[in-house]
Amino acid sequence: MDLKKLEYLLQVAEYGSFTKAAAVIGIAQPALGRQVQKLEAECGVRLLYRHGRGVALTPEGETLLERVRPLVHQLQHAAVDLRDEAATASGLITIGLTPTAGGLFGLPLIKTLRGRFPKLQVNVVEAYSGFVHEWLMNGRLDLAVLHDARRSQQILVEPLASARLSLISPPNSRPLVPAASAVPLKRLAGVPLVLPTRNHGLRRALEYAASRAGIHLDVRFEIDTISLALELVREGLAHTVLAYSSVEDKQARGELSSRLLKAPEVEIRLMMGRAANRPLSRSIQFVEAEIRNQVRLAAARYPLHMKLTGDEAPQSRKGKANL
Repeated sequence: MDLKKLEYLLQVAEYGSFTKAAAVIGIAQPALGRQVQKLEAECGVRLLYRHGRGVALTPEGETLLERVRPLVHQLQHAAVDLRDEAATASGLITIGLTPTAGGLFGLPLIKTLRGRFPKLQVNVVEAYSGFVHEWLMNGRLDLAVLHDARRSQQILVEPLASARLSLISPPNSRPLVPAASAVPLKRLAGVPLVLPTRNHGLRRALEYAASRAGIHLDVRFEIDTISLALELVREGLAHTVLAYSSVEDKQARGELSSRLLKAPEVEIRLMMGRAANRPLSRSIQFVEAEIRNQVRLAAARYPLHMKLTGDEAPQSRKGKANL
């Protein structure tokens, strides 16, 4: 049964007149009459009858329209509904963030996505970069912001920013450099440290920088849980190295102290990655765009600790160590 014929019948029944319906639809009245006659021939019954004021539905016509009116309405709105769905994000998106990324923009990212896309469910997992990379590879994540990910057949990556690392110390420990806002990297020689294992980009970046500076790091504890590592620092058992954003709130409460590393500066590169074998849905595109926006806002908020990068940015800078 032709949808167009049903729409014509609906219009004629609504206006009670072929003349009025033809004017609204925008076709000639004889053509409209022929279309309704064809529909009656398909159904094998009369659907309209004429009276002194125009036309009305027969009982068979009433029965037909009762059955098809909801279907016609759904079909008429299907394309509009698809356009509306394409203009927003929905479904479930799982994002992996490193502690650096989570500290820089994790909360504003979630709040913004929730406000803009109420139909989108966002799950966030936070872990050191090695774990995030593994979860991205095995399909647990839709998107991730991690350190030093390289483009491959499995992962598509986009450079976002670089973040400087800081020495994180107990608040009441004797300063390595009194009254200094930054710590020369060589001062880390002999300092007890708690660091993640070598599977993670932050550890590799720090060891590479230490090697170039000619020092040996005294790693007393290898812990891949950031909360436990910071507990050790608070207890005065060790120092650690993280981006300032990871401990900003704790420093504000006086629980920890943070000072940038210098001579050379030590950076980690933040990359956005997604699995190459997953379709790029509209929802993922919206979330990617918001991550870029939040990175730009974070770079403006932490000008001493972060700077934007891109595909055209050099992979290393003179006087700086990064990995």
